[in-house]
Amino acid sequence: MDEQHKLQGIQRFTIFWLVFSSIFSNIDTSINENSPVNLTDYREKIDQTFSFLVTGELQGSIFGTNIYTDDSNIAVAAVHAGILSVGEKKSIEVKILSGQSTYQGSTQNGVTSSSYGAWPGSFMFMTDANTSLTTITNLLNYRHKVNEVISVSVTGLIEGPVFGTNIYTDDSNVGTAAVHAGVLSIGETKLIEVKILPGQSSYKGSTQNAITSSSYGPWPGSYVFIENIISSVAESMDLTGFRDKVGHSLYFLVTGDIGVPVYGTDIYTDDSNINAAAIHAGVVKLGEAKAVIVNVLPGQLNYQGSTKNGITSSSYGQWQGSFRFIDHNTTSTVTITNLIDYRSKVNQILSVSVTGSLGGSIYGTKIYTDDSIINTAAVHAGIANVGETKIVDIKILPGETSYQGSTQNGVTSSSYGAWPGSYTFTTNTINCVMGPIDLINFREKINQLLSFVVTGKNEGSIFGTDIYTDDSNLAVAAVHSGMVTLGETKVIIVQVLPGKSSHHGTTQNDITSTSYGHWMGSYSILSSIPTFKMALSNLINYRDKINEILSFTVIGTTGGSVWGTDIYSDDSNIATAAIHAGLVNDNEMKTVNLKILPGQASYNGSIRNGITSLSYGSWAGSFVFVDNTTADEMASENVTDDGNKMKEESSE
Repeated sequence: MDEQHKLQGIQRFTIFWLVFSSIFSNIDTSINENSPVNLTDYREKIDQTFSFLVTGELQGSIFGTNIYTDDSNIAVAAVHAGILSVGEKKSIEVKILSGQSTYQGSTQNGVTSSSYGAWPGSFMFMTDANTSLTTITNLLNYRHKVNEVISVSVTGLIEGPVFGTNIYTDDSNVGTAAVHAGVLSIGETKLIEVKILPGQSSYKGSTQNAITSSSYGPWPGSYVFIENIISSVAESMDLTGFRDKVGHSLYFLVTGDIGVPVYGTDIYTDDSNINAAAIHAGVVKLGEAKAVIVNVLPGQLNYQGSTKNGITSSSYGQWQGSFRFIDHNTTSTVTITNLIDYRSKVNQILSVSVTGSLGGSIYGTKIYTDDSIINTAAVHAGIANVGETKIVDIKILPGETSYQGSTQNGVTSSSYGAWPGSYTFTTNTINCVMGPIDLINFREKINQLLSFVVTGKNEGSIFGTDIYTDDSNLAVAAVHSGMVTLGETKVIIVQVLPGKSSHHGTTQNDITSTSYGHWMGSYSILSSIPTFKMALSNLINYRDKINEILSFTVIGTTGGSVWGTDIYSDDSNIATAAIHAGLVNDNEMKTVNLKILPGQASYNGSIRNGITSLSYGSWAGSFVFVDNTTADEMASENVTDDGNKMKEESSE
């Protein structure tokens, strides 16, 4: 019996030990108190994930944001990344990454990390937010994170809209932009760092790495790939080596310095010391290291020196290249009087600092002779107010056979005959037409941007999501894409794209699109211009609003009837009258201001800008464009009572 009891005891102990062992065999013995200070010893374990028991600390060096150099103190980096609080102990997961070309420092959660250049190893913390990183299409949803650096998993693509060079609009396809920027190859997938930037006033397109990006005007959000930040300009610290990149926005890491030389104010010669110019412009302080955005400009005729922020810049005459910082307010005086010397640069766009003034001679309306004083033309065109200093974009044009004078914004321009050179302000208007049903007839305009006026509809076939077949109904696709709502009228910006092998259908905004296979042409709706108040064909129904000033958006058309000159009868077609008055061109969209006037005893017809207006006798209501030549000084007090009788076109 004793032996039997002994055997039973051994069996009970064996069972107990097996249970005990099975419980403790599931404990991860890699989580221990001996977690490393840094991860340099794990450098060869790229893409592997490890768990460490870490206590958050404040003391220790770290480099980077989100992605850290592998010699960074892991306990401090965990606090910086928001994974731990100071003194908090818990198990964290870390993924080992390959070395990066740059690391961007920042201050987060009470910890400041440093920036650094190339380093052979790195790591990142795996959280709920980044363990499931997927390739995203664009960065619109990150617009509120200005100046933050984010890490995204991206696959290099060849298809997808891209706007800009180096600095891209935040609706640009990240995968395609990454290939364009040289950060990725087509088909390559990796984790890359992107810095979110504020919107830019313009984006310059280019062809790089077999990808063509488009130019674009103002857009409210942008980004730059950290690998594209140029940390060292040159030994001389100037931009003469970037003279071939006129119009491009580049990102430089500068350190405020008092070095010389510096020539100009706001717009600097490209041999100016960029570190000193940055202090002069007010974008950095002495000794401060900061990434700044620089716009490369063509040479100017002269540069105005000044003393600002403890730096004195010199004046200089003509020079072959220039630059400006585009993240500060300009305060300089004008650097160019007129554009005669730029006559050879037809179709080029120049960025010029102007100060609105009333004192110069100008010829033309919207298109000016190139000897017109820019300061005064800017006021006439509504680009700048008197005394206001700003940088404007000007497009050089060939000479015209004639120039039509007018009075706008308190400035009177003169008419003139043939002249060999012209210019126009590029931000004044947009050209667009009423949207077609589909874009099949635009198939040859691949990568071009087109503007159309559309009214949102829900009847019509569409194929695809975000990128639609070019036989898709444009007005329905605009609703599906979220750019307009049903029944809403807006201007949309569309990019024509090549055909795709497949188009994926979805239901969005109560519109269902259909999936489809290969199709020869496609398009993407990139943005929309906020709702505008479209003018009715005439102003008869506004007759009771005498002396009120109203704003309407018109699209110039040559097909309407017009009576009068400067002061028009209120049954005149507004869009045609606007062309006659010199305010818009055919098919050009612009918001105009007009004043409702009482009826006149007579209306005098004339021929202007290709439009023939008719003469007429007494009529009960009228209007005048308030920025036209006569304004309300020609308004008459004589009101007639002819009712709503329409004129006969034979009455002259």
